[in-house]
Amino acid sequence: MISRLAVSIACAAALFLLAGTAMAAPSVDAQSSRTCSPPRYPGSGYFTSLNVRHVSCRTGRRVALAYYRCRTRNGRAGRCHRRVLHYRCREHRVSIPTEIDARVTCRRGGRTVVHTYQQDT
Repeated sequence: MISRLAVSIACAAALFLLAGTAMAAPSVDAQSSRTCSPPRYPGSGYFTSLNVRHVSCRTGRRVALAYYRCRTRNGRAGRCHRRVLHYRCREHRVSIPTEIDARVTCRRGGRTVVHTYQQDT
């Protein structure tokens, strides 16, 4: 009888600990990912959003501007095909003759910077 009670208490304690760690995990993850104010767009258009993960907002703004400079070296509607501040970037675009709407994801290990922009062509 005592051993059954001990097993029940041990199981309850284990469930309590598991529930506590499961609840703590999202808050740690939420602190590492955040929405930041985007930098001022240097050309004709604007940055619409900036999200960072495991990196500061300041670094996210620097990466977004560096990507813009790399991209516009190849013309007004150009693309960037090399690393930017050691980040590897991928761009997904939707464009019409007068405008480009794009989402850029830049990664460096576990660090991620995602920004969106709209540019008039």
